Amino acid sequence: MTLRSRVAMRLALILLPLCIAAEVAQYSHMLHTRALREQVAIASGESVLVRQRNALQEINTFLDTISAALPADIGDADACADVFRRVLPQSRNVTSLRLFTLSGETVCSVPTRAAGSLEMAAPSWFEKALSAPQFIIRAPDISRPPDEEAEQVPMMMATIPVFDREQRVAGLIAAHVPTRFLSLLLEEAELPGSAAAVAIADPSARILAQRSHGTAIDGWIPSSLSQPGELTTGAFAHAGEDGIRRIYVVSPLPGNLFGIYAQEPEDLSAGGRTILYFLLIFPLLIWIAASLLAGWAADHMVIEPLNKVRQAVRRYIAGDDKARIERDDGAPAEVQALATKFNTLADAIHLRNEDLRAAVAHQKALVREINHRVRNNLQVMNSLLSLQSRRAETPEQAAIFQDVQRRLNALGIVHSAFYQGNDLRSVDLADLLRDLCHSTEQQLSTEWGRPVVTMHCPKPVHALPDAALTLAFLVTELIAEAAPQFSPDGQPASRFDFELALAPGGGSVLTMRVDQPVLGELMESRPGEVHIKLFRGLIRQLRARMEVDGDNCVVTVTLPPLA
Repeated sequence: MTLRSRVAMRLALILLPLCIAAEVAQYSHMLHTRALREQVAIASGESVLVRQRNALQEINTFLDTISAALPADIGDADACADVFRRVLPQSRNVTSLRLFTLSGETVCSVPTRAAGSLEMAAPSWFEKALSAPQFIIRAPDISRPPDEEAEQVPMMMATIPVFDREQRVAGLIAAHVPTRFLSLLLEEAELPGSAAAVAIADPSARILAQRSHGTAIDGWIPSSLSQPGELTTGAFAHAGEDGIRRIYVVSPLPGNLFGIYAQEPEDLSAGGRTILYFLLIFPLLIWIAASLLAGWAADHMVIEPLNKVRQAVRRYIAGDDKARIERDDGAPAEVQALATKFNTLADAIHLRNEDLRAAVAHQKALVREINHRVRNNLQVMNSLLSLQSRRAETPEQAAIFQDVQRRLNALGIVHSAFYQGNDLRSVDLADLLRDLCHSTEQQLSTEWGRPVVTMHCPKPVHALPDAALTLAFLVTELIAEAAPQFSPDGQPASRFDFELALAPGGGSVLTMRVDQPVLGELMESRPGEVHIKLFRGLIRQLRARMEVDGDNCVVTVTLPPLA
């Protein structure tokens, strides 16, 4: 991602939680406001239905009072009629009373003129009323034709069971209630505005009475409530038959009736909804605008000047020591300061590099001159020892001079490798040991002739100067130890083959192969032998490990990493 994208993304990520919080707060406030309006509508509906419940409860209480005032023997028609006459005037909502036995026979009725309108035999609703031992109000079925009024009374019928002393049903009290009673109840209800309606229905969802403003009851009641079946009580939001969403409150009323209250929520106007939606998306618009503005500002104020700096740095890293950042007056002060610091630093590094190159070249020249002079001095010393060895009186004295000459020769070859190589920090062991083997072959001679000394190195192996000198001495001492030895057949070694290879786990392996089994005494401890002590000390100094095979023809020296 570019810097512009990162700045815009970073600012967007910083502002995103704030925008989300603002969106959530706006939406929560809207939901809370809607919930408050719905709660107000529900409270209004419950308060309206409480008035209807109290009026119906008065009828229930009235019939309970009559049931308690009846004599123990409900078959006493005179006593029953007397109670009915005394109690009936106390209720303005009940027009007549009638007492039935369990068999459906009429015991008494008040006023007696109601007897003409009531069949003396049990009506069709008697069995249903008797099977539900509670206060029930039955309304006439207005869908029936007039000739079927014998099955349904023209007025509402309120029934309540009569219990004996053992709390068993002994009879049934039936009271006529005018059908206009429910309408009068709804007329007294205080509806909050024209967007509310109230109705009373029976368990089969038949509307018995209603009160609404403008739209008829069939328009605002939901289809789920207008279908026959058990009504669901409670408060809920639903769309009516006219498609308008309302808050409905369905509450059970005494007499196995149900009150239905509906009110349209106070929705916002078109302008109010537009403002609300704008407030909902306003944090999102601010978030998008801030992100775009931050990206634009970062591009013009930071990214373009930094691109110039980056291009100059890339040229400098690629090897262009003269790469510099041009001055840009339109860049921020921080970027200008960065460019100035880079140019100053590049100039300082360039001057220091020039000085360092000159100093390194001078040091290399001095080191090469020193090694060259050391090599020349060693050759002079070797020549002097060669002249002095001619005065040796015994072979042992001559051998001592040869050992010293051989070691001086190895030391001179190492110094020659030092001043001939390009890197003074390490030495190529392949070239060093190859020159050493060739020089040793020239110096080494026996009565059997001059042995052949070879060196093979498949891959370059480098070592520090101290390790290279120690390894050169070790090779010289191995040759010096093996050359004078004889095989069990009395034959000396005539060929020495060296091989230096890299080890798989790190380090290297030096192998010396001879053509005769003359290495048997190489691993023996001989305190008086200077050669054995010397090359074993060299092995310890290199932290190497030396092994001789069973045929006494191969010696292997395992070396750690030397550079």
